[in-house]
Parts: sequence; C-alpha cells; structure tokens
Amino acid sequence: MTKNLKYKPAIFFIFLNMLIIGFCESMKGVFVSQFKEVFQIPDSSIGLMFSLSVFGYIISTYVGGILCSKFGQKKILIFSTIITGISYLITSIAPTFTILLISVFTTNIGTGLQAISVNSISPILFVTYSTILINLTHFFYGFGVSISQKFSGNMILKGFTFRDVFLINSGLMLLSIFLILFISFPKIESISTKSNIYKTLKNKLVLLFILAQGLYVFSEVGFLNWFVNFAQTSYNFTVDKATHYSAIFFLVFTFGRLTGGFVVHRLGTKKSMITYLSMSLILFWSGYLLKSNFVVLISLSGFFFSIIFPTTITIIGEVFKENTSYVMGLILSFVSIVNMLMNSLMGMLSTSLSPYTAFCLIPIALSLSLFFYTNIFKKIETL
Repeated sequence: MTKNLKYKPAIFFIFLNMLIIGFCESMKGVFVSQFKEVFQIPDSSIGLMFSLSVFGYIISTYVGGILCSKFGQKKILIFSTIITGISYLITSIAPTFTILLISVFTTNIGTGLQAISVNSISPILFVTYSTILINLTHFFYGFGVSISQKFSGNMILKGFTFRDVFLINSGLMLLSIFLILFISFPKIESISTKSNIYKTLKNKLVLLFILAQGLYVFSEVGFLNWFVNFAQTSYNFTVDKATHYSAIFFLVFTFGRLTGGFVVHRLGTKKSMITYLSMSLILFWSGYLLKSNFVVLISLSGFFFSIIFPTTITIIGEVFKENTSYVMGLILSFVSIVNMLMNSLMGMLSTSLSPYTAFCLIPIALSLSLFFYTNIFKKIETL
C-alpha cells in the first residue's frame, strides 16, 4: 500500500498527531470526580464545562476551513497545537473553576482547528485507499483514547491529580510542534465560493447529515464524558473499575477502526453503516437496561461505534463535490451544536433526576441517529 502513497511523512505525522490528540483530549471524563471535589461544583456545572468546550469546537470548525485555505494546513496545525499545549498548561494550574472553563474552551478551539485541518487535507493525502486510510486516521485517535482511559485511571490510583496529567499533556503538544516543523504537506489551491450558511442549510441532505452525525457524535462523546461518573454514582464502581470498562469500550472501538475501513470497502457504505449502528444500539440498550452485571455489553458496543464518524466524513466528501471544505465545516459546526445541547441536557438531567436516568439519552440518541442515517441512504442510492 505504502508504495502508492505520496507524502508518507505527512501521513505518518497525521496518524501520530491523532493518537496524541485522542490520548490528551479524552481524559476530562475520568477526572469529573476530581473537578467536582476540587472546585466544589455539581453535575450541572460539569455539563456546562462540556458544553462550553463544544462551543469552542464549533467556532474553530466553522472558521477553520477559511483559515486553512488562506494560510495552509501546516501553519494552522502548528498554531492549533500551540494553543492546545498552552491550554493544557493552564488547566494544570487552574486556581478556580472559571479559569478551568476558559482553558477547556481554548483547548477545544485548538483541537477543532486541528480536526478541520486533518479532515480537509485527508482527501489530498489519501487519494489512494481513501476509505481505509481515513478510518486508519481515526483508528489512531481511538487508540489514543483507549490508552488514556487506563493510563489516567492508574494515575489517579497512584495519587496523581488532573493537574499532573494535564502537565504531561502539555509536554506531548510540545513534541507535536517539534515534529511538524520537519514535515512537508501538499499545497491546496484556494477556491472561492459563493456558498453561504442559509443557502447550504436549505439543502435537506445537509440537515439530515447534521442530525444523524450530531446525535451519533453525542453518543460517542457522551459515553466518554459521562460513563465514569455514571458507573460510580449508579453502581458504586471504583474509579479503577469504571475506567476498566471505559478502556474496554475504546479498545474494541479502536480495533473496529483498524478493521472498519476494510469492512466498508468490501460490504459497501450503506450496508456497513446500518449494520454497525444497529448492533451498537442492541448492545448499548441491553447493557443499560440489564444494569451493572451486564455493563460489559455497553463496553462491547464500542466496536460498532467505530466506523460511523470517519465513514460519514468520506460520504460528505463524495456527496458534496463542490465547496466540500465549506459544507464539511458547516456540517461539523452544527454537529457540535447538537452535541453541546445534548451534553447540557445530560448534565441537567443528571442533577435533577439521576445519573442513571440521564445516561439513557445516549441509546436514545443512537436510535434517532440510525433513523436519520436510514433517510440519508434513501436519498443517496449510489452508496
């Protein structure tokens, strides 16, 4: 495969960078208990933190495509990595919850810019084996997430705090900056577009993508953010036991991304997506309704979460051949809005009802996501 690829160092850097970002950015959920204890805040404030972080992501994904066109992906990657590294440093020393909110918001500005840089450069880097390589890119992100769950849980057991771990994360960002300085990326010509937000949102297919992907993204991010807190408060799990099940989810999730590109390539996009979403629903609902003795079923559902996001990115690129970067950026921005609203709802329900009741929003969102994806495929007969 590698013989047919250009810009190999850039591809390998993208893989490594996604691993580091996945490792660093997925730890907030593990440290929810520490955040509540250190800053004396309720679950609703945690929901605000997650929502604010998504808001930062929304802003950066919307303007990211414009910035990449103007300055190039490499400069934006360097800039975003610096922002993220500084934000992790601020998180490690945050004296108040307000400062923590600012640092989390800024972190997601950086990671959002990185995401749109990677997604917009991928079609150029991955001309050959695009489905397989885009899934592999997100495999490395999932691999980083999987490692981080067990790593951060072990760090807590050894007496380390979120301050210690986010200081390490800041150092990893410094490593990324050092590496990218020596990497060459292909130049992408800037294409002017007359598209605007109102005209684009009139396209029913765009709205379906926003709803389908937005609800799915909430399901994935919601698990990452809330599962440890859910398991501790609903089942009296220790942090170590809760992160064990979280790590299983992301371990099988990662394996699913490693193999998912080949599955999609062989079975086709529509059949693969519907099958994987259906299986994730069955396992997640079963694990949730059967409670603590079967919580491993929720973890195993992670395998079927694996292909949904990267394959959707591929579909968007195929469906919207004109102004792809703009449409992709717009869709991802509104996907983040859906995610933000659902996370806020999760925090409010967790406080007013219970973490167990609130957690059912995830399988509900998955069910609705499957409904909207089914409607997308009815409109796109060629996939």
